[in-house]
Amino acid sequence: MTLHVPHILLPKGNWEEWAVIACDQHTQDIEYWERVEAFVGNTPSALRLIYPEIYLPLNEKRVQDIHQAMRDYKEILVDHGPCFILVKRSVSGKERTGLVVAVDLDDYEFDGSYSFIRPTEKTIKERLPTRVKIREDAELELSHVLVLYEDPDFSVLPKITADPVYDFDLMEDGGHITGYRVNDENAIKEISDKIQALGGFLVGDGNHSLAAAKSFWESIKGSVPDKHPARYAMVELVNIHDPGLTFEPIHRVVKGVDPGKLLKRFNARIVESPVSESPVSEPSVAESPSVHSIGFITKDRRGTLVFDKPGHDLEVETLDEIIDDYPVEYEHDPEIVEKLGKEPDTIGFFLPSFKKSEFFSLIEKKGVLPKKSFSLGEENEKRYYVEARRITQ
Repeated sequence: MTLHVPHILLPKGNWEEWAVIACDQHTQDIEYWERVEAFVGNTPSALRLIYPEIYLPLNEKRVQDIHQAMRDYKEILVDHGPCFILVKRSVSGKERTGLVVAVDLDDYEFDGSYSFIRPTEKTIKERLPTRVKIREDAELELSHVLVLYEDPDFSVLPKITADPVYDFDLMEDGGHITGYRVNDENAIKEISDKIQALGGFLVGDGNHSLAAAKSFWESIKGSVPDKHPARYAMVELVNIHDPGLTFEPIHRVVKGVDPGKLLKRFNARIVESPVSESPVSEPSVAESPSVHSIGFITKDRRGTLVFDKPGHDLEVETLDEIIDDYPVEYEHDPEIVEKLGKEPDTIGFFLPSFKKSEFFSLIEKKGVLPKKSFSLGEENEKRYYVEARRITQ
Protein backbone atom coordinates (compact mmCIF):
# COMPACT_ATOMS: atom_id res chain seq x y z
CA MET A 1 0.00 0.00 0.00
CA THR A 2 1.46 3.35 -1.07
CA LEU A 3 -0.31 5.33 1.66
CA HIS A 4 1.02 5.20 5.20
CA VAL A 5 -0.78 6.55 8.27
CA PRO A 6 1.54 9.00 10.04
CA HIS A 7 1.58 10.08 13.67
CA ILE A 8 0.70 13.75 13.19
CA LEU A 9 2.30 16.30 15.51
CA LEU A 10 0.72 19.73 15.93
CA PRO A 11 1.56 22.70 18.16
CA LYS A 12 -0.54 23.54 21.21
CA GLY A 13 -1.33 27.03 19.96
CA ASN A 14 0.15 30.15 18.33
CA TRP A 15 -1.12 28.89 14.98
CA GLU A 16 -0.67 32.15 13.09
CA GLU A 17 3.01 32.36 14.05
CA TRP A 18 3.53 28.64 13.61
CA ALA A 19 2.49 28.15 9.96
CA VAL A 20 5.01 29.37 7.38
CA ILE A 21 4.96 29.20 3.59
CA ALA A 22 7.04 26.70 1.58
CA CYS A 23 10.79 27.26 1.83
CA ASP A 24 11.21 27.53 -1.96
CA GLN A 25 8.95 30.58 -2.28
CA HIS A 26 9.86 34.30 -2.39
CA THR A 27 13.45 33.39 -3.20
CA GLN A 28 14.10 36.90 -4.58
CA ASP A 29 12.20 38.76 -1.87
CA ILE A 30 14.24 39.14 1.32
CA GLU A 31 11.70 41.66 2.62
CA TYR A 32 9.07 38.91 2.72
CA TRP A 33 11.20 36.72 4.98
CA GLU A 34 12.22 39.69 7.12
CA ARG A 35 8.52 40.40 7.73
CA VAL A 36 7.98 36.75 8.66
CA GLU A 37 10.92 36.92 11.09
CA ALA A 38 9.49 40.04 12.70
CA PHE A 39 5.98 38.57 12.92
CA VAL A 40 7.17 35.30 14.48
CA GLY A 41 9.61 36.88 16.94
CA ASN A 42 10.47 34.42 19.71
CA THR A 43 7.22 32.44 19.38
CA PRO A 44 7.68 28.75 18.47
CA SER A 45 7.29 28.51 14.71
CA ALA A 46 7.83 26.19 11.78
CA LEU A 47 10.17 28.94 10.57
CA ARG A 48 12.77 27.55 13.00
CA LEU A 49 12.42 24.06 11.49
CA ILE A 50 12.91 24.88 7.80
CA TYR A 51 15.63 26.40 5.62
CA PRO A 52 14.18 29.17 3.42
CA GLU A 53 16.05 28.97 0.13
CA ILE A 54 16.64 32.71 0.04
CA TYR A 55 19.37 32.04 2.65
CA LEU A 56 21.27 29.58 0.44
CA PRO A 57 24.11 28.63 -0.05
CA LEU A 58 24.00 26.31 2.92
CA ASN A 59 25.10 27.69 6.28
CA GLU A 60 26.10 24.90 8.68
CA LYS A 61 25.20 26.98 11.75
CA ARG A 62 21.65 27.50 10.45
CA VAL A 63 21.30 23.75 9.87
CA GLN A 64 22.49 23.03 13.42
CA ASP A 65 19.99 25.57 14.76
CA ILE A 66 17.18 23.81 12.85
CA HIS A 67 18.09 20.45 14.33
CA GLN A 68 18.34 21.93 17.83
CA ALA A 69 14.92 23.58 17.44
CA MET A 70 13.47 20.19 16.50
CA ARG A 71 14.77 18.80 19.78
CA ASP A 72 13.57 21.82 21.76
CA TYR A 73 10.04 21.67 20.30
CA LYS A 74 9.30 18.22 21.70
CA GLU A 75 7.49 19.91 24.57
CA ILE A 76 5.20 22.06 22.45
CA LEU A 77 4.14 19.49 19.85
CA VAL A 78 1.14 17.28 20.57
CA ASP A 79 0.95 13.77 19.10
CA HIS A 80 -2.53 13.34 17.59
CA GLY A 81 -1.88 9.67 16.96
CA PRO A 82 -1.99 7.78 13.67
CA CYS A 83 -4.29 9.74 11.39
CA PHE A 84 -4.80 11.65 8.17
CA ILE A 85 -5.60 15.37 8.22
CA LEU A 86 -8.28 16.63 5.84
CA VAL A 87 -7.38 20.22 4.95
CA LYS A 88 -9.67 23.00 3.72
CA ARG A 89 -7.72 26.00 2.42
CA SER A 90 -9.47 29.21 1.33
CA VAL A 91 -7.29 31.73 -0.51
CA SER A 92 -7.74 34.17 -3.41
CA GLY A 93 -11.47 33.54 -3.49
CA LYS A 94 -11.08 29.77 -3.94
CA GLU A 95 -11.28 26.75 -1.63
CA ARG A 96 -9.02 23.74 -2.04
CA THR A 97 -9.39 20.41 -0.24
CA GLY A 98 -6.43 18.15 0.48
CA LEU A 99 -5.51 15.15 2.59
CA VAL A 100 -2.28 15.03 4.59
CA VAL A 101 -0.86 11.50 4.54
CA ALA A 102 2.50 9.79 4.33
CA VAL A 103 3.60 7.94 1.20
CA ASP A 104 6.00 5.05 0.76
CA LEU A 105 9.21 6.31 -0.85
CA ASP A 106 9.82 2.84 -2.28
CA ASP A 107 6.90 3.62 -4.61
CA TYR A 108 8.53 6.84 -5.89
CA GLU A 109 11.30 7.39 -8.43
CA PHE A 110 12.51 10.85 -9.41
CA ASP A 111 14.44 9.85 -12.54
CA GLY A 112 11.32 9.85 -14.72
CA SER A 113 10.90 6.09 -14.96
CA TYR A 114 7.48 4.66 -14.27
CA SER A 115 6.57 4.32 -10.60
CA PHE A 116 3.33 4.70 -8.67
CA ILE A 117 4.44 8.18 -7.56
CA ARG A 118 6.02 10.09 -10.44
CA PRO A 119 7.64 13.52 -10.83
CA THR A 120 6.11 15.90 -13.34
CA GLU A 121 9.20 17.99 -13.98
CA LYS A 122 12.86 17.18 -14.44
CA THR A 123 14.69 16.69 -11.14
CA ILE A 124 17.87 18.76 -10.94
CA LYS A 125 20.11 16.41 -8.98
CA GLU A 126 22.54 19.20 -8.09
CA ARG A 127 19.82 20.66 -5.86
CA LEU A 128 19.47 17.52 -3.74
CA PRO A 129 22.64 17.44 -1.54
CA THR A 130 21.64 20.60 0.35
CA ARG A 131 18.20 19.21 1.15
CA VAL A 132 19.63 15.80 2.09
CA LYS A 133 22.10 17.51 4.43
CA ILE A 134 19.24 19.18 6.30
CA ARG A 135 17.31 15.89 6.54
CA GLU A 136 20.26 13.75 7.67
CA ASP A 137 20.14 14.66 11.38
CA ALA A 138 16.57 15.92 11.46
CA GLU A 139 14.20 14.40 14.02
CA LEU A 140 11.11 15.94 12.47
CA GLU A 141 9.65 16.27 9.00
CA LEU A 142 7.44 19.11 7.81
CA SER A 143 6.18 19.15 4.26
CA HIS A 144 5.19 21.52 1.48
CA VAL A 145 4.83 18.69 -1.07
CA LEU A 146 1.57 18.56 -3.03
CA VAL A 147 0.83 15.25 -4.76
CA LEU A 148 -1.95 15.02 -7.34
CA TYR A 149 -4.42 12.21 -7.93
CA GLU A 150 -7.18 12.02 -10.53
CA ASP A 151 -10.70 11.63 -9.16
CA PRO A 152 -13.20 13.32 -11.53
CA ASP A 153 -16.15 11.91 -9.56
CA PHE A 154 -14.84 13.23 -6.21
CA SER A 155 -15.39 9.78 -4.74
CA VAL A 156 -12.42 9.56 -2.38
CA LEU A 157 -12.63 12.11 0.41
CA PRO A 158 -15.25 11.73 3.14
CA LYS A 159 -17.55 14.41 4.50
CA ILE A 160 -16.23 15.59 7.84
CA THR A 161 -18.55 16.40 10.72
CA ALA A 162 -15.96 16.38 13.53
CA ASP A 163 -14.54 19.50 15.14
CA PRO A 164 -11.35 20.83 13.53
CA VAL A 165 -7.94 20.31 15.12
CA TYR A 166 -6.90 23.71 13.78
CA ASP A 167 -8.74 26.64 12.23
CA PHE A 168 -6.92 29.94 11.65
CA ASP A 169 -5.75 32.64 9.24
CA LEU A 170 -2.38 32.19 7.56
CA MET A 171 0.15 35.01 7.67
CA GLU A 172 1.09 37.14 4.64
CA ASP A 173 -2.22 36.87 2.76
CA GLY A 174 -2.15 33.07 2.82
CA GLY A 175 -5.90 32.85 3.38
CA HIS A 176 -7.64 30.62 5.91
CA ILE A 177 -6.93 26.98 6.72
CA THR A 178 -8.90 24.37 8.65
CA GLY A 179 -7.75 20.84 9.46
CA TYR A 180 -9.84 17.83 10.51
CA ARG A 181 -8.42 14.63 11.96
CA VAL A 182 -9.36 11.38 10.23
CA ASN A 183 -8.47 8.57 12.62
CA ASP A 184 -11.24 6.03 12.22
CA GLU A 185 -9.57 2.84 10.97
CA ASN A 186 -12.43 1.95 8.64
CA ALA A 187 -12.47 5.43 7.10
CA ILE A 188 -8.70 5.35 6.64
CA LYS A 189 -8.85 1.96 4.94
CA GLU A 190 -11.70 3.04 2.67
CA ILE A 191 -9.85 6.21 1.61
CA SER A 192 -6.60 4.31 1.05
CA ASP A 193 -8.25 1.59 -1.03
CA LYS A 194 -10.11 4.11 -3.19
CA ILE A 195 -7.03 6.23 -3.86
CA GLN A 196 -4.88 3.18 -4.63
CA ALA A 197 -7.49 2.00 -7.13
CA LEU A 198 -7.41 5.32 -9.02
CA GLY A 199 -3.90 4.67 -10.28
CA GLY A 200 -0.67 6.61 -9.88
CA PHE A 201 0.20 9.90 -8.21
CA LEU A 202 1.93 12.91 -9.78
CA VAL A 203 4.12 15.25 -7.75
CA GLY A 204 2.78 18.75 -8.35
CA ASP A 205 4.86 20.83 -5.92
CA GLY A 206 7.96 20.05 -3.88
CA ASN A 207 9.49 17.34 -6.06
CA HIS A 208 13.04 18.22 -4.98
CA SER A 209 12.11 17.92 -1.32
CA LEU A 210 10.51 14.53 -1.99
CA ALA A 211 13.58 13.50 -4.02
CA ALA A 212 15.82 14.47 -1.10
CA ALA A 213 13.72 12.32 1.24
CA LYS A 214 14.06 9.45 -1.25
CA SER A 215 17.83 9.95 -1.52
CA PHE A 216 18.23 9.93 2.26
CA TRP A 217 16.10 6.81 2.60
CA GLU A 218 18.17 5.01 -0.03
CA SER A 219 21.37 5.96 1.85
CA ILE A 220 20.21 4.29 5.09
CA LYS A 221 18.07 1.54 3.63
CA GLY A 222 19.43 -1.85 4.65
CA SER A 223 21.03 -0.52 7.82
CA VAL A 224 17.73 0.26 9.56
CA PRO A 225 14.46 -1.66 10.05
CA ASP A 226 12.33 -2.03 6.94
CA LYS A 227 9.49 0.05 8.42
CA HIS A 228 11.78 2.87 9.60
CA PRO A 229 9.94 6.25 9.68
CA ALA A 230 12.36 7.68 7.06
CA ARG A 231 10.96 5.21 4.53
CA TYR A 232 7.89 7.46 4.35
CA ALA A 233 7.38 11.11 3.49
CA MET A 234 4.50 13.36 4.48
CA VAL A 235 2.60 15.03 1.63
CA GLU A 236 -0.75 16.63 0.93
CA LEU A 237 -2.83 14.78 -1.66
CA VAL A 238 -5.03 16.97 -3.87
CA ASN A 239 -7.52 15.93 -6.51
CA ILE A 240 -6.42 17.52 -9.80
CA HIS A 241 -10.09 18.26 -10.52
CA ASP A 242 -10.49 20.29 -7.32
CA PRO A 243 -11.92 23.67 -8.41
CA GLY A 244 -9.61 25.43 -5.96
CA LEU A 245 -6.49 24.05 -7.64
CA THR A 246 -5.17 26.19 -10.47
CA PHE A 247 -2.31 25.64 -12.89
CA GLU A 248 -0.26 28.77 -13.53
CA PRO A 249 2.49 29.15 -16.13
CA ILE A 250 6.00 30.04 -15.05
CA HIS A 251 7.27 32.79 -17.33
CA ARG A 252 10.85 33.54 -18.38
CA VAL A 253 13.10 36.63 -18.29
CA VAL A 254 16.44 36.78 -20.10
CA LYS A 255 18.86 39.54 -19.13
CA GLY A 256 22.13 40.78 -20.63
CA VAL A 257 21.08 40.21 -24.24
CA ASP A 258 20.22 42.12 -27.36
CA PRO A 259 16.46 41.39 -27.53
CA GLY A 260 16.28 41.94 -31.28
CA LYS A 261 19.05 39.45 -31.99
CA LEU A 262 17.51 36.87 -29.66
CA LEU A 263 14.10 37.20 -31.34
CA LYS A 264 15.73 36.51 -34.72
CA ARG A 265 16.91 33.12 -33.42
CA PHE A 266 13.31 31.90 -33.29
CA ASN A 267 11.80 30.30 -36.36
CA ALA A 268 8.57 32.20 -35.81
CA ARG A 269 6.31 34.92 -37.12
CA ILE A 270 6.28 38.02 -34.95
CA VAL A 271 2.91 39.66 -34.41
CA GLU A 272 3.62 43.12 -33.02
CA SER A 273 1.31 44.76 -30.47
CA PRO A 274 1.20 48.33 -29.14
CA VAL A 275 3.77 48.81 -26.38
CA SER A 276 1.08 50.44 -24.23
CA GLU A 277 -1.15 47.35 -24.36
CA SER A 278 -1.87 45.34 -21.20
CA PRO A 279 0.53 42.50 -20.30
CA VAL A 280 0.27 39.45 -22.55
CA SER A 281 0.15 36.79 -19.82
CA GLU A 282 -1.95 34.37 -21.88
CA PRO A 283 -1.07 34.59 -25.61
CA SER A 284 -4.14 33.93 -27.73
CA VAL A 285 -3.00 34.38 -31.32
CA ALA A 286 -2.78 30.69 -32.16
CA GLU A 287 -5.00 29.77 -35.09
CA SER A 288 -5.09 26.06 -34.14
CA PRO A 289 -3.98 23.79 -31.28
CA SER A 290 -0.89 22.79 -33.29
CA VAL A 291 0.33 26.40 -33.43
CA HIS A 292 2.41 27.76 -30.54
CA SER A 293 2.06 31.37 -29.36
CA ILE A 294 4.50 32.93 -26.87
CA GLY A 295 4.19 36.54 -25.77
CA PHE A 296 7.23 38.80 -25.31
CA ILE A 297 8.03 42.24 -23.91
CA THR A 298 11.15 44.41 -24.29
CA LYS A 299 12.01 48.04 -23.59
CA ASP A 300 10.44 49.22 -26.83
CA ARG A 301 8.54 46.23 -28.27
CA ARG A 302 5.66 43.98 -27.38
CA GLY A 303 4.21 41.12 -29.35
CA THR A 304 3.74 37.40 -29.86
CA LEU A 305 6.00 34.77 -31.38
CA VAL A 306 3.82 32.49 -33.52
CA PHE A 307 5.24 29.07 -34.42
CA ASP A 308 3.18 27.61 -37.25
CA LYS A 309 5.04 24.28 -37.30
CA PRO A 310 6.65 23.83 -33.89
CA GLY A 311 9.03 20.94 -33.39
CA HIS A 312 7.75 20.22 -29.89
CA ASP A 313 4.48 19.41 -28.17
CA LEU A 314 4.59 22.23 -25.63
CA GLU A 315 5.25 25.96 -25.81
CA VAL A 316 7.69 25.73 -22.91
CA GLU A 317 9.79 23.25 -24.91
CA THR A 318 9.71 25.48 -27.97
CA LEU A 319 10.91 28.45 -25.93
CA ASP A 320 13.48 26.69 -23.78
CA GLU A 321 15.15 25.09 -26.79
CA ILE A 322 16.48 28.55 -27.67
CA ILE A 323 16.84 30.39 -24.36
CA ASP A 324 18.44 27.57 -22.36
CA ASP A 325 21.75 28.87 -23.73
CA TYR A 326 21.19 32.12 -21.82
CA PRO A 327 20.94 33.05 -18.13
CA VAL A 328 17.21 32.65 -17.47
CA GLU A 329 15.15 33.89 -14.55
CA TYR A 330 11.83 32.21 -13.81
CA GLU A 331 8.86 34.32 -12.69
CA HIS A 332 5.31 33.38 -11.65
CA ASP A 333 3.88 36.89 -11.79
CA PRO A 334 3.29 38.35 -15.29
CA GLU A 335 3.46 41.85 -13.83
CA ILE A 336 7.03 41.20 -12.70
CA VAL A 337 7.87 39.88 -16.17
CA GLU A 338 6.31 43.04 -17.61
CA LYS A 339 8.44 45.23 -15.33
CA LEU A 340 11.70 43.35 -15.82
CA GLY A 341 11.19 42.90 -19.56
CA LYS A 342 11.18 46.68 -20.07
CA GLU A 343 14.64 47.04 -18.57
CA PRO A 344 17.59 47.62 -20.97
CA ASP A 345 19.15 44.51 -22.56
CA THR A 346 16.31 42.34 -21.27
CA ILE A 347 13.39 40.42 -22.72
CA GLY A 348 10.45 38.79 -20.95
CA PHE A 349 8.48 35.84 -22.31
CA PHE A 350 4.89 34.92 -21.38
CA LEU A 351 3.84 31.28 -21.55
CA PRO A 352 0.31 29.83 -21.57
CA SER A 353 -0.93 27.51 -18.84
CA PHE A 354 -1.69 23.79 -19.06
CA LYS A 355 -5.19 22.33 -19.06
CA LYS A 356 -5.87 20.39 -15.86
CA SER A 357 -8.13 17.92 -17.63
CA GLU A 358 -5.27 16.84 -19.92
CA PHE A 359 -2.44 16.85 -17.38
CA PHE A 360 -2.33 13.15 -16.41
CA SER A 361 -2.46 12.07 -20.04
CA LEU A 362 0.24 14.63 -20.86
CA ILE A 363 2.61 13.14 -18.28
CA GLU A 364 1.76 9.64 -19.49
CA LYS A 365 2.81 10.72 -22.97
CA LYS A 366 5.77 12.97 -22.16
CA GLY A 367 7.20 11.52 -18.97
CA VAL A 368 8.72 14.47 -17.14
CA LEU A 369 8.29 18.06 -18.31
CA PRO A 370 11.04 20.68 -18.61
CA LYS A 371 12.02 22.37 -15.37
CA LYS A 372 9.80 25.23 -14.20
CA SER A 373 7.01 24.29 -16.59
CA PHE A 374 4.10 25.18 -14.33
CA SER A 375 3.09 26.25 -10.86
CA LEU A 376 0.15 25.14 -8.73
CA GLY A 377 -1.41 28.51 -8.00
CA GLU A 378 0.16 31.84 -7.13
CA GLU A 379 2.89 32.21 -4.51
CA ASN A 380 0.50 33.04 -1.67
CA GLU A 381 -1.48 29.88 -2.52
CA LYS A 382 1.48 27.56 -1.93
CA ARG A 383 1.37 25.10 0.94
CA TYR A 384 2.21 26.31 4.43
CA TYR A 385 4.00 24.09 6.94
CA VAL A 386 1.52 23.07 9.65
CA GLU A 387 1.77 19.34 10.42
CA ALA A 388 4.94 17.57 11.54
CA ARG A 389 5.93 13.95 12.03
CA ARG A 390 8.91 12.18 13.58
CA ILE A 391 11.38 10.54 11.16
CA THR A 392 13.73 8.98 13.73
CA GLN A 393 13.16 5.98 15.95
